[in-house]
Amino acid sequence: MLQAMRDRAMGVLGWIIIGLIIVTFALFGLGSYLQDHSRVYAAKVNDVEITPRELQMAYQNQRASMAQMLGDSFDPAMIDEQALKKQALESLIRRQLILQAATADGMAVSDQLLAARIHAISAFQTDGEFTQDRYENVLRRQGQTPAEFEHETRKLLTAEQLINGVSGTAFVTDAEINRAYSLQEQTRSFDYITIPAEPLKAGIEPSDAEIEAYYQQHKDAFVTPQRVRLSYVRLNADALGKDIEVSDKAVKELYEQKKASLKTKEQRRASHILFQLAPDADEATVEKTRAQAEKVLQQIRDGADFGKLAKEYSADPGSAKKGGDLGYFPTGTMVPAFDKTVFAMKVGDVSDLVRTQFGFHIIKLSDIRAGKIPAFAEARDQLVKEIRQRGVDDLYYDQLEQLTDTAYEHPESLQAAADALGLEIKVTDWITPAGGEGIGKYPDVRDAAFSEDVLEAGNNSAPVEVGSNDAIVVRVKDREAAHPTPLDEVKDKVVAALKQQKAAQATEEKGSELLQKLADGESMKSLAGAAGLTLTSVDAAGRDAPGHNPELIRDIFRLPRPDADKPVTKGLALANGDYAVVRLKAVNDADPATMTEAQRTQLKRAFENVRRSLALSTLVDSLRRQAKVEIARDSE
Repeated sequence: MLQAMRDRAMGVLGWIIIGLIIVTFALFGLGSYLQDHSRVYAAKVNDVEITPRELQMAYQNQRASMAQMLGDSFDPAMIDEQALKKQALESLIRRQLILQAATADGMAVSDQLLAARIHAISAFQTDGEFTQDRYENVLRRQGQTPAEFEHETRKLLTAEQLINGVSGTAFVTDAEINRAYSLQEQTRSFDYITIPAEPLKAGIEPSDAEIEAYYQQHKDAFVTPQRVRLSYVRLNADALGKDIEVSDKAVKELYEQKKASLKTKEQRRASHILFQLAPDADEATVEKTRAQAEKVLQQIRDGADFGKLAKEYSADPGSAKKGGDLGYFPTGTMVPAFDKTVFAMKVGDVSDLVRTQFGFHIIKLSDIRAGKIPAFAEARDQLVKEIRQRGVDDLYYDQLEQLTDTAYEHPESLQAAADALGLEIKVTDWITPAGGEGIGKYPDVRDAAFSEDVLEAGNNSAPVEVGSNDAIVVRVKDREAAHPTPLDEVKDKVVAALKQQKAAQATEEKGSELLQKLADGESMKSLAGAAGLTLTSVDAAGRDAPGHNPELIRDIFRLPRPDADKPVTKGLALANGDYAVVRLKAVNDADPATMTEAQRTQLKRAFENVRRSLALSTLVDSLRRQAKVEIARDSE
């Protein structure tokens, strides 16, 4: 019977079917059946793709920079991962727009410049010199090849040319700096009477009808948001390392591999005397400072004590009190001119004057500590830790892959994943989209919990990485929809809001009365006395004005200038419900002639930075309007 079926299948009908398949392949190609139509890019900029790998690397670099900047205060739970990824993607899009514009303008990077910039990166250097082995090893640990890194660096340098060309056009005139200083350091003289809201609240008792009316009018402010309780499993690398054995053989092999990179750099101990100069000091000031420095240098040459002279003359407060001693430091630590001089000296030498952006230095070399390769015993603990960490990483990623597969293959429960990896299923307290306790503090966990696939479809989430080697899979155990909070539960809040509202209305009414009396010719002093309020007089206050309400001071500095003999009077409603009646008497602009060189330099740099940023932002906005930018949905 089976043979008969085969025979019929290869009859006329069978050949017709095969013919149709052949024609289909001929017209559309086999690739149309085998091709993966899913998006394989995070974004497209004028048909140039930004890959998910590029986005992931940019995100990781941004996250690492944030961790390095915050140091011990860095808390992964406080990071909005989605916002950070979006920021990383926007950065890549901007870079691609600039790169395409630079390339279109004929900008390019020579092989010599590319090599010079890479050779100057300290991470690729051993004892201050670039080495090919270290270069390749560092890139290998980062999952990159030299070709990939050089390609990316070339793109960055090309884009950098256009960025520098645009930002280099920013400039600030002396007149603008003078005007900015006059406004920034401006002072104002004024009187004010504050009518406080807090004492009025005690006499306010809203009626039941008022409470009900306020609740109905502001019902949206008293909503209990939707919330969920989650079941979850957590894969954390902290528990994986205890079972990893590290053999002496493996440690010794790693020691031999890393000997060169383990070698400490030569360090030098130096002292200096700094004669400070502003970077843009005029020639007369430079020569005056140089003459003073040369006079001190001559005293040292004549046998005077270097340490005593450093304490007397050095403008470096950190080292002056220690006789100029800077301690030990490796090459590359100090600014280039200083560093080059120190590492060309012999112990006991005193340098000629060395000019840096900080001024003139006299340097004395005290000691040289040669670099050395640590003995195996010294390095052993660190090497064991490194091998164990590698093992943990490998084990974690193997288990993370298993967790991902199992959670996906059994979306209706966490039990299969828990059994496969020996994990405990735990349950959270209530979590809202805005926050929660425990794992509810992680924004990415909340995003996963309230996603359509998990909340509506009832599936397990994909693993959510909440830290280094730390992933969580969640599913909804209980769900409660958003609903208006009953008045009984929020009555105290409603009463407090009503009291605040009525007290603010009362202070404003009282303030309006005082303003009218001022307009009728009464004085601030008599008004304050009659009302039992305090009159505060302030003479020549700056924008910070310590001891006064910052909101009030900010509003006073927004008032128009008074005429010569006619003060400006104004009523100001404050956020806390208080009301201030203000009489602005005088506005005094600061005199630019009193500006120090340091203040002028600081203002100039601030203005130039703003204008550079504005020029670059304008360029990118213009390029983006002209470009076709497509962002994959899962990257949004």
